[in-house]
Amino acid sequence: MNQMTRQQVLDAILPLNDPENASRRLQWLIDLGYQMTISARAGYPAVGNKIGHVVAFNELQHQLYQQIRHCQTKDEWYTVEEFLEGLRKYAVAAGVEGDFGWAVHASIRSLNRE
Repeated sequence: MNQMTRQQVLDAILPLNDPENASRRLQWLIDLGYQMTISARAGYPAVGNKIGHVVAFNELQHQLYQQIRHCQTKDEWYTVEEFLEGLRKYAVAAGVEGDFGWAVHASIRSLNRE
């Protein structure tokens, strides 16, 4: 399956900033969280001793669920692109950018199926 370019990802998520798309934005954030749980499994000890991988995804998911909480109160901290860029930077620093990228792309494909 082909990877999406950064611009394709941005093109898919930028409409989610529109207040009229608040429920779609929330659904996408939830789906991203689901896809991240799948990606985190690449670090399970059965695959090798990659506890750092699981810890990195735990932090990414913590940030994601904080954003979801703010989505529900309509007191969001970031636009979707700022939020995703912050997660991406953390994923790069933690060495899990490939698995995080897979989760993002899977969530975008899901968004596009709606």
